[in-house]
Amino acid sequence: MITLYGSMTSRATRNLWVLEELGLTYEFKKVNLSDGSHKKPEFMAINPAAKIPALTDDGGVCMSESFAINLYLAQRYGAGKLWPADPAQQAACLQWSMWAATEVEMPIVAVVVEKVFKPADKSDAATIERNIARFTPEVKYIDSVLAGKDYLVGNSFTIADLNAAVILNSLNRIGFDLSPYPNLARWLKACTSRPANQKVQAMPR
Repeated sequence: MITLYGSMTSRATRNLWVLEELGLTYEFKKVNLSDGSHKKPEFMAINPAAKIPALTDDGGVCMSESFAINLYLAQRYGAGKLWPADPAQQAACLQWSMWAATEVEMPIVAVVVEKVFKPADKSDAATIERNIARFTPEVKYIDSVLAGKDYLVGNSFTIADLNAAVILNSLNRIGFDLSPYPNLARWLKACTSRPANQKVQAMPR
């Protein structure tokens, strides 16, 4: 049995998308950060860092870090689905996953914090401008890569698409204009419209 620990307001939702995409049987155990559940001994035995998400399975795996969890699930359970057979395509899946985590997640999240979570009168315009300037070249880059392509790797939806889409979808949350990037906009809509993701988005928060 696969057990995922997290909440619907955490990065665990990206792990749920993979689990649903692969049709795996799993248990989702809610961990409430506001009441300190993540610091209780029973959870810290799973993740001593006291952070979510975390995952265990009957193969003895006990791990954290949302993208690492996604890559593990894809490699172990998603062969021929989310994880391609070709080594070069596997390398590309790793590349795009690391790109999403290192090049775009931090600046996009910084803008989300300023524009979504802070009151308008507390938002820092300079922080917003600086971080938009950081991620815009990457948006242009992936838009150019997707020209004439439906997927980032090969001819089917892979973990590369999923891991990149869960980050880039936040561009919609901050009202970033995607009209100059039609390839990205088309691809992102196709990714996030997949039934597995729609099922996760419909889960109670």
